[in-house]
Amino acid sequence: MYEVVELEAVRARHHLTVARWSRPDDEPRTPEEQSLFDRCKPKASDSPYTDPVPLLPVAQLYARDVPGLPVPNGTDLLQILWCPFMDHDDDIPAIHVRWRRADQVTALLSSPPEPPVIELEDYWPAPCVLHPEQVTEYPAPTQLPAELRRRVDAWQEETGLHYTQFAVAPGWKTGGWGVVPSDFADAADPPRCGCGTAMEPLFTLGLSEWNEDDEGGWRPLEDTAAADDQNGYPPAGDPTLINLGGEELQIYYCPQSYEHPPVTVRVYRTL
Repeated sequence: MYEVVELEAVRARHHLTVARWSRPDDEPRTPEEQSLFDRCKPKASDSPYTDPVPLLPVAQLYARDVPGLPVPNGTDLLQILWCPFMDHDDDIPAIHVRWRRADQVTALLSSPPEPPVIELEDYWPAPCVLHPEQVTEYPAPTQLPAELRRRVDAWQEETGLHYTQFAVAPGWKTGGWGVVPSDFADAADPPRCGCGTAMEPLFTLGLSEWNEDDEGGWRPLEDTAAADDQNGYPPAGDPTLINLGGEELQIYYCPQSYEHPPVTVRVYRTL
């Protein structure tokens, strides 16, 4: 037995919630609005996906907008999709990565196929426009040489600050160093492809775009007003509304061959 939510209702409630933020807080919902919110409650289903399940789009990036975006020769468009159910070996949505040429994407579907239901409303990415910003990121603590790690630990103890807050960029990002889980046999080693090659970070589905407890250190100046507005929806620091249970999902690619399947790693980010 599964619990599922209607995708159409999730999308409609999102748009309704955005619209309601411009109305008085004490204005009650109309019967039609309440009916829509009720439709978003999880419902039991014996088998929600007996047929092939259309994937949900997660991100679409053009190489012209993202300096250093790894793409195969002859391509300039990266598309990431996932399955809206978590019934997979790794208990995470299955990722599908596609590299394409933008000038060959000509036949656009006015109504792309979508699953009628999804497992969690948190698996539906709220549409948002990206404004890529290039920043310098440093290795996570587990990726530092032992001596440098000891120096960082001493600095943290002396100052009361956290290295990760300044070194590791939060949020959704391409490239970077990645964050290797601490339960790896050797935390300094990245995931390896089936061919034996050390894989490199391609894309991270992060938590909020900046840490709420670091005084907005990673917050873009352009978002200051929106971030200070507590009534905004979606929150300025979380425009996609994706929630993977407090974990980040990192996608790695094989630099030896783009045809090798990507590897996904779950990371519970801590300071």
